[in-house]
Amino acid sequence: MNKVLVAIIRGNARFPRLLFPLTVLLAGRLAAQAPAAAPAELSTIAVPIRANLAPLVPEIEARVPKTFSDKTTERGIDIEYTVARAPLRLQMIGGGLHASTTVKYGLQACRGRFPCISCGWAEARREAEVTLHAKFDWDPAWRLRSTTRLLPVNYAKPCETNWLGFDITPRFVAPVVEEQLNLAAKTIDRTTPSLTSIRPQAQQMWNALQTPVALADRVWLVLDPIDVALGPITGSGTIVTSTLSMRAQTRVVVGPQPTPARKPLPTLRVATGKTPTGIRVPFDLELSYDDATRLASSEVAGQKYNVNGRPLTIESIKLSPAPNNRVAVEAMIDYRGGVLRNYHGAVFLEGTPQFDAASSTITVPDLEYSLDPKRRGFLVRIAERAAHDTIRQRMRESARFPVGPRIAATRNEITRALTRPLAPNVQLRGHADAIEPQRVTATPTAIVVHIIATGVAEVELRP
Repeated sequence: MNKVLVAIIRGNARFPRLLFPLTVLLAGRLAAQAPAAAPAELSTIAVPIRANLAPLVPEIEARVPKTFSDKTTERGIDIEYTVARAPLRLQMIGGGLHASTTVKYGLQACRGRFPCISCGWAEARREAEVTLHAKFDWDPAWRLRSTTRLLPVNYAKPCETNWLGFDITPRFVAPVVEEQLNLAAKTIDRTTPSLTSIRPQAQQMWNALQTPVALADRVWLVLDPIDVALGPITGSGTIVTSTLSMRAQTRVVVGPQPTPARKPLPTLRVATGKTPTGIRVPFDLELSYDDATRLASSEVAGQKYNVNGRPLTIESIKLSPAPNNRVAVEAMIDYRGGVLRNYHGAVFLEGTPQFDAASSTITVPDLEYSLDPKRRGFLVRIAERAAHDTIRQRMRESARFPVGPRIAATRNEITRALTRPLAPNVQLRGHADAIEPQRVTATPTAIVVHIIATGVAEVELRP
């Protein structure tokens, strides 16, 4: 997201006044120029989605009988059976829901005056483990839908009756059990969408992120959502989890408060793999030429150096902008190199500013004497390489400007601002972890370091 995301959240009373110019420098730059849009930075905000399927249990229990029994006659044989099931157990395993139960049954078969045969009738009931498997996916209406099927039932000890010519269990018990459990499967598929619709919360977040936020007077941060996608479905227990990822671009607008055209919530896109998440918060850190002059002067102004036994004093130093994104350094020196080599006057050097990420320091490591003939008096007057090298080296060493504390303060401010309500029932949580310097620009008024703070952010959608 663009420029300091501190301003994404409205009403940050904790934002220090002294830090504000450091974190929203673009406001001043744009206000002094024609209104322009800053380059958009793409960010992805993660939204953990959790749905509890526990309410499925009472729905299934209410629709599927716990016990069922019947009598029937086939081939002159009177068959009587009874079946009872235990309460259904729900368990997310990987990306699917397993609904399992234990079925206990007993049968008795009688034919005329022949002795009756039975299993689980005048003895402990026979048992079978029954499992339903529900496969989940997201439908276009932002709801979780399921396709549930009955897995093959394992009748560990079926009632085999060879002298009757058939196995009683698969003939009579299995169809009844499967009929009832298929009813449970239909209940799961019918009820799941109503328990897992996330469209209202997604709509609320989508709308909240499109509201422009003031960075400074007549400077606005506009967040432009691009699309949303839901990731793979997993879960544990009765909790189904997924991740909604929203990609957005931001830009800075100067002028009256913009009124962006409201984008409707797009059609849900389902991500096939893991979607990368994370925030990218560009901000500009400015070092004015006055500040740079002060920092460099503290290092070398008034310092005396020995050049082949001759004294060289750097009396003062001044930094200013130069063409082609370069910085000019003007140093007043007093060199006592001898009758014909004395010089008291200005020395001019130019170089390209860089950012040293390891030390969070702006440097100008390639300072070299100006090639402008009008500014080469020292070079012409003093044809002594040692003096030239000493001045150039001292200028390169002194043109180092630490900005680490300012960067750290900005990053901390971003982190504090990333835990904020975006709207009623929409809570943004996040933190900035790392700093990625992009480039250094020498503008007419300052040396500007373009930086991106990276981290993670998620939105909590409350019911």
